[in-house]
Amino acid sequence: MDDIYYKEREATRYDLEYRWKTDDIPFWQGLTQEYAGREGVALELACGTLRVTYPVAESGVRVHGLDHSPWMLTEAQKRLAKAPASIRERVTLHQGDMRAFDLVQQFDIVYLPFNTLLIMRTTEDQLALFDSVRRHLKPGGVFAFDLFVPDLTRIANQARPAVWANEQDEALSEGGVRVQRDSLTRYDTLRQRILVKFRHREYVNGVFQHEFISDLQLTYIFPRELEHLIARAGFEIVDYWGDYNRTDFWSMQEPWKQILVVRPKEQLQ
Repeated sequence: MDDIYYKEREATRYDLEYRWKTDDIPFWQGLTQEYAGREGVALELACGTLRVTYPVAESGVRVHGLDHSPWMLTEAQKRLAKAPASIRERVTLHQGDMRAFDLVQQFDIVYLPFNTLLIMRTTEDQLALFDSVRRHLKPGGVFAFDLFVPDLTRIANQARPAVWANEQDEALSEGGVRVQRDSLTRYDTLRQRILVKFRHREYVNGVFQHEFISDLQLTYIFPRELEHLIARAGFEIVDYWGDYNRTDFWSMQEPWKQILVVRPKEQLQ
């Protein structure tokens, strides 16, 4: 469990800290409807607390969710327990490592939102992920994921002293709770690693309650490098977009996302 970032403390705060992240929901609803519809089935990797899984199910798609963290899945089960029967019937949860899982089932679309492929920090891990996905795709099925575009300005300034940056300071209506999250980011340019330290703080009615520190390591992948990775994994690109509006990546002056739909090569012959 040492390579799982979202342990109990992080999992119980996830929905509070990421309630702002909704801009990708219509995209994933539309894409899963396009490839799975109401008759097929989708698989979301790193489904977490169902931030994306739940609205995908609300849109009418049957979806399985896989996550490595038992703590995140506990929060997901709590949410499902409160959901309408129509949602519970469409969602199936599994615990497993996306580098090596076997659900004894194939899917019309496997998808991985919110930069999560980047927790696969080595080439071996990335290729293992693609191999697991390949085994779980139906003929004609696709794998979709999104990544941020590496910020060269930030990377170039990595020699400067790192400072805490506020990412969230939000007063919630429920119970007078206020949550803060600060981050301290460093870059390992040789290994293409981003080393992020998060400081989580919580206040109730203006009174400080507690804080804790957590660490997250990611890689970063440049566009041409990503094309090589996909080819080496035995996949080909179906779509390469630079935003959630499906704008062609290479037509954009400054795309802020890398959003890809890929398919095993033999399926495109």
